[in-house]
Amino acid sequence: MPERRSTLVIRKPPKAGCRSVARLALAVSLLLAGTFWVASSAVQAASAVDFLILPTENEASTYRRFLPIKQYLERQTGREIQLRLRQTYELAHNEVAKGRVDLIFLDPAAYCEMQHTQELEPLVKMVRNEQTTFRSALVVRKDSKYRKIAGIKGARLALGRPGSSSSYLIPRAMLRQAGMGLESFSRVGSLQNEDQIALSVLVGDFDVGAMSDEVAGKYSEYGLRTLSKSERIPQFLICAAGDLDRSLAKRIQTLLLEYTPDDYERLGFAPVKDQDYNIVRIMLKNTTGRDYLAYPEQAVTIGLLPLYSSITLYKRFSPLAEALSRKIGRDVRLVIPKDFEEFVKVVRRNEVDFSYQNPYVYILLAREGLVRPLALTISREPGGAKDVFRGVVITRKNSSIQELSDLKGQDIMIVSHKSAGGYWFQKLLLAEKGLDIDSLADISEGKRHEEVVLAVYRNNVDAGFVREAALNVVRDMIDLDQIKVLARTPYYPNWPFAAHTGTDPELADQVQQAIIDLASKSEALTRARIQGFAPSKPNELKKLESLVDFQ
Repeated sequence: MPERRSTLVIRKPPKAGCRSVARLALAVSLLLAGTFWVASSAVQAASAVDFLILPTENEASTYRRFLPIKQYLERQTGREIQLRLRQTYELAHNEVAKGRVDLIFLDPAAYCEMQHTQELEPLVKMVRNEQTTFRSALVVRKDSKYRKIAGIKGARLALGRPGSSSSYLIPRAMLRQAGMGLESFSRVGSLQNEDQIALSVLVGDFDVGAMSDEVAGKYSEYGLRTLSKSERIPQFLICAAGDLDRSLAKRIQTLLLEYTPDDYERLGFAPVKDQDYNIVRIMLKNTTGRDYLAYPEQAVTIGLLPLYSSITLYKRFSPLAEALSRKIGRDVRLVIPKDFEEFVKVVRRNEVDFSYQNPYVYILLAREGLVRPLALTISREPGGAKDVFRGVVITRKNSSIQELSDLKGQDIMIVSHKSAGGYWFQKLLLAEKGLDIDSLADISEGKRHEEVVLAVYRNNVDAGFVREAALNVVRDMIDLDQIKVLARTPYYPNWPFAAHTGTDPELADQVQQAIIDLASKSEALTRARIQGFAPSKPNELKKLESLVDFQ
């Protein structure tokens, strides 16, 4: 067992550029100097449990947070709990791999990566202020010129250590959703913890910082302003390493679930399931290319055409998967490819049991004998719920493009050549007016609806083709008053929910009935922003053949 250290290293805080930041740095310094912990003399070192923590904040805050938990577990188990910090994922992973760890506290991304190679059993997830989820935030100084996430291109960006969920992975996914990679910034820094990130923005070393919403709130009184927040992500968790006695692991799990947090920290614990973190695995796959997703052998899979970002789609449709699981009595999982092309490949390889796609992609796949329709979406379109939808042609408000004929010779971004509301509907509309847009304009693909709207907003292209409802998705990213709708297409049949032709017919019938029976105001449909599903209309879908035949 490694020797336990009983001292803390006091680090000098960064120089502050304003009086309030100086006071804050002094407070942190005093807290570090006054913080200590000791092991209870009533427990034996020989039976100690090594509890490794991968912190996001400074040492003092981390020890203060976990000291009451350490003391509680020691009283209840009669064993010493040795708290040990490791500042990097690599060091923590090395400790686990060498069998030096019994318990480990990890952020979601670190858990997904480490669980892929090490034997870890999730015991509990954290509850902070009665929340089992958290958000990441991108922050600026209150006096910053930046007002929307779409406008920070070229800024100096401070991220956390690579692999951190709240200060690296999720912020990168947020930036990707806004059409930006790390190359979009004039400078990118990787700092050790979120306190350092906050201070670096306050003193002007960086323009934008990434951190958890909780840490952003802690520094708001000192001059930080939140620019954008992520979708909610499941909280950090405590895991048992593979060598820990199973009965002791179960005992610790029960004790943590019974733990009553003090009024100051409000830190408690809730039950956890490994699949809670699939949203993080999807983010890792689509942001870094590392694939840690695994599906149980008997799981029922639904492939989603990625019209929006993977985070948005997972948050919207995971309640629907859970509702179907309850109705059919089987585990239902989502498969979210990175783009339209990968979605088609996934279906062609028979890697999903069901698919949810736009009508154009459905016709393509149906012609290959790969899918058959089960239900048609009733969506919440502008103006009310409909089993039809339409596309729009957009430009900037101050654009010289005043009518469709002005699109000749312009740079136009579409979602994809396989997108219905983001290409084909507009192509048909223009053809009716004698305009072959592919030969008259320069066409590029944005892959997602958000990308197209952002490209128009930033004046990177002259016009864009998107689904009408997509404008609401980017409302928090941009100033929609700067976007002009040049034209709207006719309505077409909505998205079909389909079964792969290789799916067991009895299972397909079960899922079809279950999805049609969902109540219109159920949480599953509300979160998916869908009004409901109606029985498919093969004759109506047949009319969509023109979308494929028209060239």
